[in-house]
Amino acid sequence: MDHFHRIEYHRRLPDGAMELAHTEEVVDHGWYIRKGDDWRRRYTVECAYDFMNRAGTKPGLYAISVWRGENRVCTTTVRWQPLKDEELPSPELRSLM
Repeated sequence: MDHFHRIEYHRRLPDGAMELAHTEEVVDHGWYIRKGDDWRRRYTVECAYDFMNRAGTKPGLYAISVWRGENRVCTTTVRWQPLKDEELPSPELRSLM
């Protein structure tokens, strides 16, 4: 089964416009190991924290959308501040990434 996803990170600018800051392509089935929108949002946020920390993403408000082909899997919002090592995703969620 194909688990290719595109994750788009749009940063809200001071004037309210949204700017595409990053795009990440992943092969990951984590959005489907549990059912429901709450899980998909939680998993998206955990993946985003991991990626944004590694990418050196600027602080700010981001809309994060996950796509599988032309189908949107999830969109959520994150107010990003760079993380310290002890704040990275839990070992349980990291094992699923």
